[in-house]
Amino acid sequence: MVRARDDLHRHLLGHLCLPTSRVPHRISRRRDCACALPRAPRHDRAAIGKSVRVKPHLLLAIGASAGGVEALTEAVAGLPADLPACVLVTVHIGEQARSRLPEILGRSGPLPAGHARQGEQLRPGRIYVAPPGYHLLAIRGVAQLSRGPMVNRHRPAVDVMFASAARWADGRTVAAVLSGMLDDGAVGATLVARAGGRVLVQEPTEAMFDPMPRAALAAVPDAIPISAGRLGSMAVTLIDAERAPTAADGGAGVMPRQHMEDSDDPLFLADDESRLTRMSCPECGGTLAQVDLPRISYYRCHVGHQYSPQTLEATQRELTEAKLWTGIAALEEHAALARHLANRPGGDHLSAADYLRTARESADLAKSMRAELAPMAEPSGPETASLRDTAQ
Repeated sequence: MVRARDDLHRHLLGHLCLPTSRVPHRISRRRDCACALPRAPRHDRAAIGKSVRVKPHLLLAIGASAGGVEALTEAVAGLPADLPACVLVTVHIGEQARSRLPEILGRSGPLPAGHARQGEQLRPGRIYVAPPGYHLLAIRGVAQLSRGPMVNRHRPAVDVMFASAARWADGRTVAAVLSGMLDDGAVGATLVARAGGRVLVQEPTEAMFDPMPRAALAAVPDAIPISAGRLGSMAVTLIDAERAPTAADGGAGVMPRQHMEDSDDPLFLADDESRLTRMSCPECGGTLAQVDLPRISYYRCHVGHQYSPQTLEATQRELTEAKLWTGIAALEEHAALARHLANRPGGDHLSAADYLRTARESADLAKSMRAELAPMAEPSGPETASLRDTAQ
């Protein structure tokens, strides 16, 4: 049953092929622990895994990151109590954090809000928040929580939620991208638009951090930029239009996709991947494949870690600095060891002079690299001399 659910997650995600970790049979009693997976009541879980045709609900999926909570509260304040759509919310939050976001959203508007629970039946007029450490997916009208690989360095990730909503609800999805750094949500917003859904984006000039809204607008030219205060009412207008889904069964009939563990080809590419690159996954070291959409390309390893372009560049920049500091540490350690050997009695295959020379070379290179990585600005003003003396 667990394997069947994992396969279901994979092929319903479409472009975001997210392998999911197996859900433990026994759940910790500590609800404040990230490893405790919230579960739905038994009668809600009964439908999971059944091969049934479920009419897709209307979905409003909202993603945010840094600076997005304030905009999110404004947006939900504009939603009516009789909203005919389920509301899914993903906000980037630490894996071990204890989130009070459902309480905040519940106080901000008329809709009840809570953390989504594994196997919970999605119902219109309710807000389902991704809990810390779990991707939130909507599959056949049921909330699914996944400990699958991080996407854009986050779990939960906005792209995963959007892709799942686009796959299951098709054109009956409205996706909204709020304030945040980098570009999580841009790929998922593209998938929602390609499935016939609509995309709303917080006006970048209003957002506390505008990179996420700007990335979504660049990827989806038809997205509607709007202030957070008007986002709720606009979402209602789009939901009331009841756009026809492109497939009545919300993805039923899609053939399961092949994955590398089932392949005999070392140059394996999934059906949506364009080509292999020479870049490696920052998380696991696997080769990254490129996936091309009309206005954005993104990168995925065969394990399932995935990066939009801005996030990949930022991650590589951080890793590059870390590797350079590792190099400096190795050079300094070698210099110290070589000097130590130079002071030992004879018998080594190198002379003391040779050890001192190689120690000096390593030390000089380490100093040069350190100066490039951590240059000190020249102080100015009356305290210049004292600052320079302190630094020396």
